[in-house]
Amino acid sequence: MNVKPLIVDVNKVKSLNFGDTYESRMILDHAITGRDNVIQINHGTVKAGASLEGAIHDEDEIYYILSGRGKIKLDDNIFDVYKDQVIFIPKGCFHALYNDENDEDMLLLTFWRDYRFNSAYEERMKAWGTSFKTIDE
Repeated sequence: MNVKPLIVDVNKVKSLNFGDTYESRMILDHAITGRDNVIQINHGTVKAGASLEGAIHDEDEIYYILSGRGKIKLDDNIFDVYKDQVIFIPKGCFHALYNDENDEDMLLLTFWRDYRFNSAYEERMKAWGTSFKTIDE
């Protein structure tokens, strides 16, 4: 299969809202590129004053903090997080994000080796029948 280069305008990607706490936009995956084994990238927004429940995954995950600040719990330790930090979360590590003490949204990118390991992917499929939508669809 001949895969073509791709530019995604993140501001034109439809977000899936998880209550009043989190917005998730799939900005790169196999469905968008037409190729399996593409790193999945998600643009997430942890809303001001909100926290995300913790999780443990069977695969590694990477966060890149784009803006804002907050805290992250990694297993039994809590760390401050802020713009331009990269956080590697190995499989089996409990992790939770806290933005409950701030009045600014925290924006981050999450990276997964494969779309099947990201539960937000499954939620998009249930809600839309696809992992990617633009705001015009």
